[in-house]
Amino acid sequence: MLADEDASTSARDPFEIDPNLVDRGVRGHARTQNALAGFVGGLARTPKPSEPQYDLAWQRDDVLYVAEVKSLTRINEERQLRLGLGQVLRYAHLLAARATRVQPVLAVEREPSDSSWSELCNAQGVLLVWPPDFSALSSAT
Repeated sequence: MLADEDASTSARDPFEIDPNLVDRGVRGHARTQNALAGFVGGLARTPKPSEPQYDLAWQRDDVLYVAEVKSLTRINEERQLRLGLGQVLRYAHLLAARATRVQPVLAVEREPSDSSWSELCNAQGVLLVWPPDFSALSSAT
């Protein structure tokens, strides 16, 4: 089946997305990022100007941990996890020349409802974590 090359979004309602949902997502992202920074402690840092725009990074011994944070709702969970996984793999690839070892971390607001995400992330070498205990990090750091 061919995709419609003449498709347009002009008929789409520009206010289709509820601003309250956007606010909830921003707050969920901030809470998760702050919880992760608190878990990591004083080692947490934001990107340098020459680095990709990840959410958080920290160094332990010879490992540079780089994290992408995603808020999750029932409706956006699949999309957010796909996006976050791609982002953190890209960040790790870009940072690999700067560190002995880079460990990508996908930090999400809550445990994903589909447990296969843990399996997929593990297979790709990505630590999938969520508050309050960030348990996958506990054994890695």
